[in-house]
Amino acid sequence: MQNTKLNILIYPMFSVDNMNADSNYIIIKQLCNELIKTDNYNFFLILDSNRKYYQDDIDKNIKIIKMPFPRGKKHQVIHFNTNIIREIFKKYAIDIVWNNVVERGHHFKYFQDTLLEKSRMKVFNYHHYVIHRSLEHLTSYLPCKHIMLDQIIGSMTVDINYFHTQHCYNMLMEEAEDILNKKQLQLLKDTCKVEIGGYCNRIETDEKYHMYTFIYNHRLDGYKNWKNTFEMFDRLYEKYTFKVIVTAGDKGNLGAIENKPYVEIKSFSLHSDYLKELSKCHANVINSRHETFCISVAESIMNDQLVIAPNKVTFPELVDKNYPYLFNNEEEQYEIIAKLLQDDVREYKYKESNKLLLETHATKIDKLFMSLRQEDEYGDVFNKIKKQTTKVKIQEYIAKHSVIDLTEFKNYIFRLGYASQSFPMTKIKRILNELGYTYNINMDKYCRNGTK
Repeated sequence: MQNTKLNILIYPMFSVDNMNADSNYIIIKQLCNELIKTDNYNFFLILDSNRKYYQDDIDKNIKIIKMPFPRGKKHQVIHFNTNIIREIFKKYAIDIVWNNVVERGHHFKYFQDTLLEKSRMKVFNYHHYVIHRSLEHLTSYLPCKHIMLDQIIGSMTVDINYFHTQHCYNMLMEEAEDILNKKQLQLLKDTCKVEIGGYCNRIETDEKYHMYTFIYNHRLDGYKNWKNTFEMFDRLYEKYTFKVIVTAGDKGNLGAIENKPYVEIKSFSLHSDYLKELSKCHANVINSRHETFCISVAESIMNDQLVIAPNKVTFPELVDKNYPYLFNNEEEQYEIIAKLLQDDVREYKYKESNKLLLETHATKIDKLFMSLRQEDEYGDVFNKIKKQTTKVKIQEYIAKHSVIDLTEFKNYIFRLGYASQSFPMTKIKRILNELGYTYNINMDKYCRNGTK
């Protein structure tokens, strides 16, 4: 068996206007840059044609596809542009959908017009948010019950549901238990994998700020309890000198904090510039009551910054065991921060931070992706074609073409009397792989090995 690179379509979730600063894009980009080194994959990344995007350090061998998404996150998760998705599937013959909008999982799984389960694409649901009762009931939970139901249904028929913290998994299961019967719930659990995520490399520091500096790199959203955090800073500022760098991507609530004497607001188009700023700071404070991971805290951990966070949700999973700066109430939080300022403690040497390394996470994802590539589905597809005349015609076609357009090849096969039921695009792609063709991103075609 040869040249069986997996074609992976990445369907992302966007929360902010600048896609480069979007946490889901950052996760995807960094994982793709690592995974593409394995030479196991062709990645096709969908980006929103309506949002800002700047060319960054994403690997040049990752195919960018532009299509319009709804502006609002709540609209995006119930949106599914079947016309564009159909054209993408026709053109690229996708093996796996890396789906970051889990509400759409079942639609991806059964989108193809085929009865052949082995020829159906695999769907990898990547859970990085959950509609859960810990969100604000009046704004983010009760009005989103339809989304919560979609998350459960969208997870039930896919091949793998991946959760990057135990807490993230627990939240979805808590909601699912109220909806599904025991048999359905077990079927869902059987598809789930829980492994701690990792989206950072070590973040080195050239020079720290002389003044004690906190980074506030979290959204100014209700579930983050950001008002509590800045009320805490107000109290501390009465006795101590410090500053808070705010790098929030959303601007809606900045007016409530921009005039505070200790606040500096900074915005960055590129994630690399933001990381340089983060590396100058000493500590990260958060009061969030709902998280599925919290990449902003993980970034601080990778810079040996102090993290002062609640002793709940995902934070105990991210920091070291017996980490001393998690709090159970706001008075504990005040006392912890006041003592750190008083003693001028400016770093913490984490002993377990390797679990959050990008390389560690990429290795886990690589194994999960490859587990979806069953040998009997990818081996000897061509020789299993029943009609000898069809094999001969296909061999005649490839003998004349060192470079093949997938759509044209499909049309040729269909003219032999077949349709998508017996020859879905994934099967056609695997035949090309077996016959010595590999997808070339620069030519956007399948090329015979050795073709330049």
